[in-house]
Amino acid sequence: MDAKGHPQRPLERSSLPIERITDAFLAETKEESPELYKYLGHLDAQGRLELGGVLGRFDFRHKGELDAEQRLMARRVLGRLHRPATSMLVLVNRVLDYLDLNNNALLEPDEVELCVEIFELFAHADSDNDTVSEHELELLYAAIRQMDRDDNHALDALERRELREALQNPKAFLERQRLRNPRVAELMRSRSPSS
Repeated sequence: MDAKGHPQRPLERSSLPIERITDAFLAETKEESPELYKYLGHLDAQGRLELGGVLGRFDFRHKGELDAEQRLMARRVLGRLHRPATSMLVLVNRVLDYLDLNNNALLEPDEVELCVEIFELFAHADSDNDTVSEHELELLYAAIRQMDRDDNHALDALERRELREALQNPKAFLERQRLRNPRVAELMRSRSPSS
């Protein structure tokens, strides 16, 4: 399976230092963020691969490891996840695809700020806590896909601005999405108590 690299030079997933980045991140996280490590440290092989996919996006300097600042930014996204598991990391990777503005599979500093902001704002869309559940990730992914009106699998400047503005009131954003977006409506119905 290919991972997106530079558009003219796609990278083979096997050539990415996913295992090295993941191992180093987990070792540092065990010390720096034990609560997050409690979940990430127990991922199976597929979960570690997905985690490596998320972490690899923060290695925009191509060093094969994350420095303290990059680890902090990665933790600001991963730390928002409520009990992170493999299936959630799959969804995080899909969301990050849309927030990777130049489609190079790396998150440059401005893209990292956007990702962190979106996750932090969306944490309050369907709940009153500071975390994002798997259900909420599914809602976010469905909303972002619909906001990508030109279907290029990345949010352009106008789409990003609309998303940021809409998420200033996350609950109203989700309600508008429920009314306009069939996938969001379906996800919300499937979780409602009357279902």
